[in-house]
Amino acid sequence: MTKSPDFLVCLPDVFQQLERYNSNAVHFWQQHFARYQTFYQEHCQSPWYGSTFISRPYIDLLDKGQAAASFQALKALWQGRDVLLVEGETSRSGVGNDLFAGVGSLERIICPSRNAFAHYAEIEAAVRARAEKRLILVMLGPTAKVLVRDLHAAGYQALDLGHIDSEYEWFQMGATHKVPLGYKHTAEFNYDEGLRLEVNLDYERQIVARIGVEEDDMDFEVKGSQEQLQAELISIVVPVYNAADYLRRCLDSILKQTYDRFEVILVNDGSTDGSGGICQDYAARDSRIQVVHQENQGPSAARNRGIQLAQGEYVTFVDADDFVEATYLEVLYQSLVEHDADISICNFTSFNEERQSFLFSITQEMFFEQTYSVQEWLQKESSGANNFHLVFTFSPMKLFKRALWEGIAYPLGRLREDDATIYKLYLKAKRIHFINQPLYYYSQSPAGLSRNQMQTDTASMLAIAEERLALLVALGYDVTEHVESYHRRLEKCQADALYSGQIELYQQISSKLDLLAHHRKED
Repeated sequence: MTKSPDFLVCLPDVFQQLERYNSNAVHFWQQHFARYQTFYQEHCQSPWYGSTFISRPYIDLLDKGQAAASFQALKALWQGRDVLLVEGETSRSGVGNDLFAGVGSLERIICPSRNAFAHYAEIEAAVRARAEKRLILVMLGPTAKVLVRDLHAAGYQALDLGHIDSEYEWFQMGATHKVPLGYKHTAEFNYDEGLRLEVNLDYERQIVARIGVEEDDMDFEVKGSQEQLQAELISIVVPVYNAADYLRRCLDSILKQTYDRFEVILVNDGSTDGSGGICQDYAARDSRIQVVHQENQGPSAARNRGIQLAQGEYVTFVDADDFVEATYLEVLYQSLVEHDADISICNFTSFNEERQSFLFSITQEMFFEQTYSVQEWLQKESSGANNFHLVFTFSPMKLFKRALWEGIAYPLGRLREDDATIYKLYLKAKRIHFINQPLYYYSQSPAGLSRNQMQTDTASMLAIAEERLALLVALGYDVTEHVESYHRRLEKCQADALYSGQIELYQQISSKLDLLAHHRKED
């Protein structure tokens, strides 16, 4: 086994401190050494080797505390890189998780899951044809070892990362033993019997070559029509925090969508009630769902993370305690496309969790739809008709062109994050289409995520209104209605500050109201 400064040979990290691993791993390696000890002594003579367990940083270890850092370091290797992934037909690395979410681009060469070496010459030729300026990741069993060595000799950068996808899946679900994944290859479950390889349109689009694998030989049915394959992807971002009582209802409603060209990004924001496990369960059922777990940082950070991971041409938000009509995506998407809008918006119906009853405010007779200019839509914020004052501000109920989010993020660590953010998307749009149809069900519950977002903070309310007013003036919009709205907001905040004993804030607001009154007298 030879090495050079830019070619690293690795061995299993089990020659010392075997007590780091669980009993199953210890038993395996003790038997392995009994059989292959002579081989290691004769052929492994270099002063040091890398660790093959770079691709096994989780399941066999007793102390799994370093796994998160290991996966983060690995993902940094391909962050922003153009990646060529060479794998078996059942591997589907990264499908259903965010392992490769940060790559610049991703292409796949699909090979036989077993005995790929029988097609080695074809595989190597296909890889070299696509390898220029790409990081090559190989998940192809023993064949990967030979391929990586030959690619290095030809001047390419390649890594053999065999088991990394299964390890990452187990890490995300918090598994304590090896669990068959069911919808793709599982490390060590070499026969992969009974796999249910669901259609994943992003995966299909990433495939640039199939070697030794014909599409007709695939042991699953591709149900997507050509029309579906060409449909535009919608990213559905669902921030999740302690929503176990409602999360299944939310996800079931999403999975029933009549427009099925979507991905669901579940951002588990440090839930402590089992919501993370529910997320993992649904991701295992449907490859369109990916789960991200993070320490609790609040809904703004969760939504920002979802936007960063979104691959769709369009983005929508659904809160984990809410749910949607089966036609939610279809209506919003068709409306946006047909009216050449940048944002499409629907209305909502409230659902009282305690009484388990719907509170209808929009009836069938009230249906209408209209396309607005930005100036026209901005005027709707202060309108109480058709729930406009709430629809205007909420993040859900809207389908955005994802490009609008470039340079915009939710503010961290403050209330009224919707109020501080959504209007900026309106300012970047050209046309906004509204459908007065309640396709979204807003949960009214004592401790729901959506309810928490409606809490008011007087200082934040004013700061947001003043920032918005300044931007509108700078951009040349007619602000007559907005000045009146700001005046009314000042009066409300003045009363709120006095009621809550915020005397300094009350005096500051009173001073602003006095200035407005003085200015109007002079006019």
